[in-house]
Amino acid sequence: MLLPVRLKTSKPHALSADEANKRTGLEKAIFQVEQALKRSRDGSTGLALDVEADLRQLISAPQTAPLRRHSTSNAHSANGVSPNAHEVSPANMGEKPDELALNNADNPLQLLAMASVLPGQSPSTNMSTSPAGTLAHQTSVESDLADADLQQFFGSLMSNLDNTPELDPIELGLVTSEEADTLFAFFYERLSHTRWGLDPTLHTSAFVRSRSAFLFTSILAASALFLPKAEALSKRLSHHRSHLVRTVIYNKYRSVEIVLAFMVNIPWMTPAKHWADDETCKYLSAALTLALDLSLNKIVVPSPTIRPAGFLDRMAKADCIDATKALQIDGFPNVDPSSAWGRRLLRTRERVYLALFVLDRGVCLARGRPYAVPIGPLVESCDTWHISDIADRWDGSVISAAVLRRDLVGLIAGVREFCDGSQGINGGSTAVKFLKDKIDRFFEQWFAVWSRQITQGDGQLPPYVEILASHTKLSTYCNVVNHPTASNDVKQFFRAAGLASAMNVMRAAVQGENRLKSMPNNTVIMVSFAACFALALGATALGSRAMLAPNARSLIEETTQVLERIGSTPKHRNGLSVLFARHIRRILQSSLLHPAEGNPGNTMAGSEQAMHQDNPNVEYSSSSNAPVNLPNASSEPYVFDMTDDQILEAINNASASQDLFQLDETMFVDWLDWPNVT
Repeated sequence: MLLPVRLKTSKPHALSADEANKRTGLEKAIFQVEQALKRSRDGSTGLALDVEADLRQLISAPQTAPLRRHSTSNAHSANGVSPNAHEVSPANMGEKPDELALNNADNPLQLLAMASVLPGQSPSTNMSTSPAGTLAHQTSVESDLADADLQQFFGSLMSNLDNTPELDPIELGLVTSEEADTLFAFFYERLSHTRWGLDPTLHTSAFVRSRSAFLFTSILAASALFLPKAEALSKRLSHHRSHLVRTVIYNKYRSVEIVLAFMVNIPWMTPAKHWADDETCKYLSAALTLALDLSLNKIVVPSPTIRPAGFLDRMAKADCIDATKALQIDGFPNVDPSSAWGRRLLRTRERVYLALFVLDRGVCLARGRPYAVPIGPLVESCDTWHISDIADRWDGSVISAAVLRRDLVGLIAGVREFCDGSQGINGGSTAVKFLKDKIDRFFEQWFAVWSRQITQGDGQLPPYVEILASHTKLSTYCNVVNHPTASNDVKQFFRAAGLASAMNVMRAAVQGENRLKSMPNNTVIMVSFAACFALALGATALGSRAMLAPNARSLIEETTQVLERIGSTPKHRNGLSVLFARHIRRILQSSLLHPAEGNPGNTMAGSEQAMHQDNPNVEYSSSSNAPVNLPNASSEPYVFDMTDDQILEAINNASASQDLFQLDETMFVDWLDWPNVT
C-alpha cells in the first residue's frame, strides 16, 4: 500500500517526477495525464484542443480501483477537487455497467493514439540547473525528437480537407461563381432525387466550396452533364474532377464531404472501354473506407434523431460516438452539438452513411456482388430516422430504401430455410402458396408503411422507386430460383413470378421515361437485366421459344429505345444506357432468338405470324443478320396482358429441359454475356 506523499510547494516539478517514478503501468499513465491537464490549465504547457478534449474525456470516466482512488487523492486535493469525486458506490456500479467500460477498447489504433500523448506530456527535469539535470534535459529533448514520428503516427484522426486554392475550379477559371450557383440549384431541383445524402440547407455552393474541391466540382460536373448547351463546361469540369480523384487518393484527404463526392460520381459514370474497367465499385470502396475511418457508421450521442425507447441504453459504447468528438473530427471544434447548426452537421454524418448503405446494396444487387457496407446499429435502428424537425425532403426515401434492402436479407434467408425444411413434406402447391404469400406480404407491408413517404401525391410510386421495388422482387426470385432443396413446383413458381417482375421493371421504365431523364447507371443495369431475364426465360439452348404474348417482345424493344434516348440526351451525355440498349437489341437479332428458316419442327412460325397480325407496325425477320425495325415511340403505355396461367404455361413449355439461363448467376458478366453474340 502506498503512503500519502506530503506536497512541498517549493519544488513542484521535482516532486511530480518523484511521484511519477513511484508509479507503474496504468497508474503511472493516469497520473501523467492528470499532470498534463493541470499544466495545460495553468498555461505552462499548451495542448492541442482535440488532444486535451480526448484526455479530459478519458480521465473523467469514473475509476473503480481502490489503489487508483488512494494514490491520486492528494493530487486532487491540491487542485481543489474532492478526493471522492471519482468514487463509485457498489450500487451505482451495479446500475451502470458502462462505468467499467474502457474507452476505445474496440479500436486498437485509437487506444494506442490515446496512450501516445502520455510520454510527451509527462513531467520532465528541465527545471534542474545541476549538471545531471542538464544532461537529463538533453536526453529528454533527444527522446522527444525520436518520438516525434510515433506521436504523428498515433495522433488523433482528424479531417484533412481538400480546399486549397490550387484545387478550386473557380480559382482556376474553369467556372464562375454565378455558374456554380446555377449548377447547384439545378442539381437540387433535377438530380438530388437520384443521389441521396446531401442537405440543401447545409450543402450550399459556398459551404461545399469551403470544405471540398472534389465534392464542389463533382456536383458542378454532374449538373453540366444534363444541360444541353453546357458541353464545353461539362468537359472542363469532368477533366478537373478526374484530376481531383487522383489528388484526393494520393494526398490522403478525408472528410465527410469527400465521402459524398465519391457517392455523387457513381450514378452517372461514363462507360470505359470494357465493362470490367467500370470504377463504380472502386469509388464505393473508397467512400466506405473513409466513412469507417471517420466513424460515420456510429450513432451520435446525444442523438439528434428520434430513436426507439430504450434503444441507446442497449447500445455498446463501441457503436456510438460522442457528439463533441464527432464535430472535432469533422473540423468543427467550436460548434455546440445542441445548436441548430451542430445538430444539422451531426445528422449529416448519419445521413451519409445511410445513403451509402442504400447505394452499396443497390450496386451490389444489380451487379451480383457481395455486400460491402455493414448494417450495424445505425441501419438497424433507422426506421424512424426520417422524422425530424431538420429532415430533408428525401430522407423518407432514403429510409424506405434502407429498410427494404436491410430486411430483404431476412426474407431470402427465410425462403431458403423453408425450402431446406420442407423436402418431401410440404412440396407442391402447398409450398408454392406459402412462399407466394410470404413474399407478397413482405412487399405489401413495406408499401403500406412507406407509401406516404414515397408517393407523389397521386398515390403512384415514382418510377425510380417502382423500378427499385420490382427489381428487388426480381432479385429475390433470382436468389432462390435454383436453390438445391427447392421442389420443381417451387422453382417453376419462382421462374413465373420472376418473369412478371421483370416485365414490371420494364413497364415502369417505359411509362416513366419523362421522369427518368437522369437515370443512374444502377437503374440502367436493373432495367437491362430485367430484359435479359425475360428473354432468357423465353428460349432454351436448343433455340426453341416459349409462346410469350406478342406485346412482351414489343415491350422489350420499347425498353431499348427508352434506354438509348435517355443515354444520348443531351448529346454530350454519353450514358451507359446506350451501350446496354444496343447490346439487348443485338440479342433480339441473334440467331438464338430467330431460328433458321425451313425448320418444319419450329414452333416459332405460328408465334411470329401472330406477332405480325397483332402488331402490324413491327417487322420481324427470321434472318440473324437482318435489322429489326423497331416501333415508333408511343405515349401510350404498354399493357402486359399475360395472365398468371399463361405465364406458367410459357415457363413450363420453355423450361422442360431445365437447360436455361442460370438465374442465380447474376454476376455482371454472366447475364450481360447472354447470349454470347459475336
